[in-house]
Amino acid sequence: MIKNKGVLNVLVPIVAVLLALLIGAGIILYMGENPIKAYYFLFSGAFDGLTPIARTLLEATPLIFTGLGVLIAFKGGMFNIGAQGQMTMAGLTAAALGGFVANIFINNVFVILLIGGFAGFLWAGIAGWLKAKLGVHEVISTIMLNYIAVSFEQYCLNYPLKAPGFNPQTPAVVESARLGKLLDVRVPLNYGFILALIAVFIVWFILEKTVLGYHIKAVGFNPTTAENNGINVKKIIILTLGISGFLAGLGGVERVLGGVGQYAYKTGLTAAYGFDGIAVALLGKNTPVGTLLASILFAALRVGGRAMQFNTNIPSQMVIIIQAIIILLIAAENMIRFWLEKLSKEGAE
Repeated sequence: MIKNKGVLNVLVPIVAVLLALLIGAGIILYMGENPIKAYYFLFSGAFDGLTPIARTLLEATPLIFTGLGVLIAFKGGMFNIGAQGQMTMAGLTAAALGGFVANIFINNVFVILLIGGFAGFLWAGIAGWLKAKLGVHEVISTIMLNYIAVSFEQYCLNYPLKAPGFNPQTPAVVESARLGKLLDVRVPLNYGFILALIAVFIVWFILEKTVLGYHIKAVGFNPTTAENNGINVKKIIILTLGISGFLAGLGGVERVLGGVGQYAYKTGLTAAYGFDGIAVALLGKNTPVGTLLASILFAALRVGGRAMQFNTNIPSQMVIIIQAIIILLIAAENMIRFWLEKLSKEGAE
């Protein structure tokens, strides 16, 4: 019988993914296609060669940042639905600094990463302040802040930050503000991925090795008990959501400073990275390494889905169905745990 909770925590998401792929195979069969062939193109399109791998890691980079941001909020007992808005505000800040500021000490990549991340910190910090001071639930406030950020984005791209021309986009950022390419391939995989890996380690270190991490987890577990033990709960709430926004904001900065180096629809900021970050944090069992692996899996499904659609008659929307099934199965964690424990017990007998 499986008694080790750590083993169960690892097995649950693996079983969820395998079950989702199995259900997806059944749907593919119903559509009259060969699931083995479909999954071959799905995973070869994501991992077969340096260019597909680079494309997958490029797609995974913002998911890692938003997933880590959601994870931090989860650890503090909060649900950050606003990662998309935090990405947007940080991306706009990066585009403004890199495209309009001529100061050599400001429009370089390191300063813009910090200031852009801080823009995400402030945007999420609004929700933290509303919760800490006024008791406004962070789910409501972060959703509303998403709407404000999207409208502000439309205003900036069409008026103050708009580059000359018809398309609503900012001017390209200066060369010193760009994240360099990581591999010599056609895909613009940049050093943002390395930054994401560093963020994984830093988040793990903060949560497991620092007093701040202990306070965040204590407030998330029981804010009343934490306050009775001398922890400033209101401060931790604001700080936790702020850090969450900072991480999500770095994802927005990476989308702007990498690749073509400007804020436009083609940068990918309009994709649902913020909401997918919730899914990868859940699939990763709210651990930094798990979030990293889940981000790569979701990116592989998205990238491979395009190859699968190109080589078969299966629409790429099948990938969205598989992702949704994975999330549903993760939500049904207790059911999977019961199955695993029952199978283990029967095997032991």
